[in-house]
Amino acid sequence: MIKINGFVKKNNMRTFNKNDDFIFELIHDLKAPIISMDFALKNIRRDEFLDEIFKINRHNLNYVENMMNSYSLQKGRYCPKFELVNLANIVKEETRVLNFLIAEKNLRVIISLDKALDPYIIGDKYLIRQIILNLLTNAVKYTPINSTIKIIFEKKEGFLTICFSNPYEEKQQNICSTKMGLEIIKKKLRAIKGKLKIIKNSNEICFQVSFESK
Repeated sequence: MIKINGFVKKNNMRTFNKNDDFIFELIHDLKAPIISMDFALKNIRRDEFLDEIFKINRHNLNYVENMMNSYSLQKGRYCPKFELVNLANIVKEETRVLNFLIAEKNLRVIISLDKALDPYIIGDKYLIRQIILNLLTNAVKYTPINSTIKIIFEKKEGFLTICFSNPYEEKQQNICSTKMGLEIIKKKLRAIKGKLKIIKNSNEICFQVSFESK
C-alpha cells in the first residue's frame, strides 16, 4: 500500500482518504479527455457535423470548469481578477455555444442592445462567462419548444443589467427555489460584486443579473 498525493494506491485502485477532495479529483479527471477533444477539434477543418460535436464538447468543458471553479470559490482558493470585460461579446459567444440546444427546441433568441450603450463592465472574465452560460442554459432548458428567449441589456445606477426573459409555465414554479445552479450563480456574483434578481408573473420569468459598469 503506497500513499501518493493524498490518496492510497492499493492493488492498482485508488482509495481516497476521508479528508481528500474526492469530488474535485473526479471532476479534474473528467476534464482531461474533454480538453484533448477540444484541442483536436479546434485545430482541424470542421464540417457541420464536427462543428456540432465541437460545440457540445465545449459546453461540457465549460460545465466541468464551472464545477471546479465553484469548488475553488467555496474553499477560498480562487481569487477573482478584475478587468474590463465586453459583456455583449460574451453573451453572443455563449449563445453560439448553445446553438445545438437552441436548434433542438426550435427556439428563437433575441438580443436587445442599444448601440449607444457601453457594453464594458468590471469583473472576472472567467466567472462572468460561467455566470452567463449558466443563465443561458437555464433559459434554454426551461423555455417551451417553439418559444422566444429575450436577452435585454440596460444601464441602471452604475450597473449594466441583463434580463434573460422567457415564457413561464406553471409546472416550473419551483425552479427558482430548488435549482442548486442558482446558488452557484449567486456565489460567483458575490465574488465580483454582482447581483441577481428573479422576476416572474403568470406567463413569463426573468433572471436579471447586474454587473458593475466601468
